[in-house]
Amino acid sequence: MGATLGKVKDKRRRTLSFRRTGVSAEPVVLDSSYVPKVVKKSNDAKKRIQRALEKSYIFKGCDKKQIKTVIDAVEEEKHKAQDIIIQQSQLGDTFYFIEGGSCDVYIKQSENANPVCVASYSAGDSFGELALLYNAPRAATVKATTDCILWAMDRGTFQQILMTSTSQKRNLYEEFLASVPLLKTLDAYERSAIADVLEPEYYNPGQSIIVEDTPGDKFYFLEEGTAEAKTKGQVLMKYKSGDYFGELALLNNEPRAASVVTTSNCKVVFIERESFKRLLGKLEDILHRKKLEYATVAAAIS
Repeated sequence: MGATLGKVKDKRRRTLSFRRTGVSAEPVVLDSSYVPKVVKKSNDAKKRIQRALEKSYIFKGCDKKQIKTVIDAVEEEKHKAQDIIIQQSQLGDTFYFIEGGSCDVYIKQSENANPVCVASYSAGDSFGELALLYNAPRAATVKATTDCILWAMDRGTFQQILMTSTSQKRNLYEEFLASVPLLKTLDAYERSAIADVLEPEYYNPGQSIIVEDTPGDKFYFLEEGTAEAKTKGQVLMKYKSGDYFGELALLNNEPRAASVVTTSNCKVVFIERESFKRLLGKLEDILHRKKLEYATVAAAIS
């Protein structure tokens, strides 16, 4: 694929010299004079936006007043397959969430390199926030792979409603995710997407995080503490900070193969099944190799 992907549809088309995908945070001061934007729309459109917001993890922490502000402020955009919605290295002032359709995310690692597809987005996903969080050029190109219906949010609304919570969450998990061996092959952009969907859980010593033979819909990273995987009373694996578990049930669509029990106070962060498949598909080979390791240990104690 060549460096040019198609017609650019981002609102601001000023081209900048190439920058690496990492972005440096600059202080962003919220506008105290902000007046919520209201774009006239039908009740049907409002209901569609509400349904789209319910699918989006990034709006989970918003209260009813904030959701109303979002519904009032966003504008509908329709894109055809192959349209460029945002272009890496250009300026941007819009955040998008997807109501319908799918998009691919491309990153150029150097000015003369071909873009590489690093992620795919579908209904409920969102993008474009990095440029607004850090006052930086776009960190990636997003291209429609099907006809898409998007809702576009202006910079002012994004900063008032989402910027603080999104930035805090990414800052909270940035250092931890960078230390996880499984994620070493991912770049900062990909790890930030994982940070967006992480949710914490806390356990006391002796509590079960996972119970053998029960359905599983979460993949876990152990952020703090220690734990053990057990089956038939035998210890299969020991876990410490930075380790992960719970992937077998998601990879195989089977019940949990073992219990995971804490041996100290623990904090874990988890990814739900749908996000696991979308965000960690690139790591599936590594996860399957770990699956063989589990099987070898289980066979040795059976």
